Amino acid sequence: MELTQRPSLRQKVTLSPQVYQGLSILAMPVADLAQLVESEMLENPTLEVEEVEPEVDDAPDEREERDAEDERAWDEWLEMYDDLDSSDQAAPRDPNAEAVNTDDFVGGVQTFDEHLNNQIGMLDISEEVTHAAQAIVGSLDRDGFFEGDLEEIALQTGVDTATAEEALFAVQQLDPPGVGATDLASALSIQMQHLGIEEPLLEMIVREHLDDIAANHYRKVARMLKVDEAEVRRVVEIMRTLNPRPAGAFSPGPSPGYIVPDITLRRFDDDWLIIANNEAVPTLRVSPRYRSMLRSGSSADDETRRYLKERIRSAESFIRNVDRRKDTVSRIAEIILEVQSEFFEDGKGPLRPLRLEDVAVEIGVHLSTVSRGVTAKYMDTPYGLFELKHFFSGGYRTRQGFDIAATSIKQRLRELVTEEDAAKPLSDQKIAELLSNEGVTVARRTVAKYREELTIEPSWARRRR
Repeated sequence: MELTQRPSLRQKVTLSPQVYQGLSILAMPVADLAQLVESEMLENPTLEVEEVEPEVDDAPDEREERDAEDERAWDEWLEMYDDLDSSDQAAPRDPNAEAVNTDDFVGGVQTFDEHLNNQIGMLDISEEVTHAAQAIVGSLDRDGFFEGDLEEIALQTGVDTATAEEALFAVQQLDPPGVGATDLASALSIQMQHLGIEEPLLEMIVREHLDDIAANHYRKVARMLKVDEAEVRRVVEIMRTLNPRPAGAFSPGPSPGYIVPDITLRRFDDDWLIIANNEAVPTLRVSPRYRSMLRSGSSADDETRRYLKERIRSAESFIRNVDRRKDTVSRIAEIILEVQSEFFEDGKGPLRPLRLEDVAVEIGVHLSTVSRGVTAKYMDTPYGLFELKHFFSGGYRTRQGFDIAATSIKQRLRELVTEEDAAKPLSDQKIAELLSNEGVTVARRTVAKYREELTIEPSWARRRR
């Protein structure tokens, strides 16, 4: 057998730790990110906070002119600050009206099921598919795999098998990637699709040769697939970056002792201003001092140059990931402000339907990117502190042709229960009829589901004896 070398061109996808660092940074609450930035600056001497350089003194005449301009600018800022201070107060309201309880929108520790069900509630799927998807989430094992029977799910939820299959596909699109897979091979395939890995050889190995790879039989796999053993080892290294336990990528994190907003929303006259939290997460840069040491003519030796190149490359990647997170969250906030403009008029307006898919298409990113971008991210508004997920909801269309979010339906349901006669509490069917009279057609079982989510007891339990 003659050994020969043949040059060939092929496309390769190499996953680097920077990719996963970017995903992790996007999912972090801003308080955790601030700690990560501080830790990264301690480990990487080339990373530093970008500070405004002081200006050089001018001539006396120019200095006096500049001082006068500064004084005028200071007066303008004071007037602006007065507007800002007054905008913190919400518009006058009915003193008898119930105030918005912003504590309802501040999250704590989430379970894995809650994390998935929250994402399901923001998908553009039918009520039947949603119900079946929630049942599938409840059937996942501790690793995030679905080992149940779709026919049993269909029977439990009162849907057909095709709807149950659609629900399983919806669960498999959720974060973390690979959740809802029926076996290890499908979990790895879903993650490859999510990360954009296009490796036909790896796909074949995942489908047919996982057992051999687990036993380190690389030569056997290479012989069966008629490829070089080195090529098998290369794609296996890519496979090792995937997660064989999808649920292991989820961490509920500690219960927050305090909430730091990512975005501050303030109103100036008729314009809204979206302000990123640059105090908690400052603007970073690579130190010019260390960059200069890489220039030709510097006294740095080769070993120092290699070290600095590695550190600067790491710092630039970290800065890009932090900036990308800021940009993604800000763009999501802009869309929220545009879609939910009625709510931001006085803090009590109805919320319009807004789904993750809508935002993902608008800003041109993957669905899971938006999911990470709204989870544990908060917006400070003149009406209180809200989690970004509060503004996402499915919805209904009234008979007048207006869209109304499920969140607004829940708020109206709570109001109806609060105003009911304690001796004759409203049944779920009666609440559905009252909502229908107001132009919103909602099924009785939907009312029951919303009532349970609001932890409101059924009518028989609310009746005063």
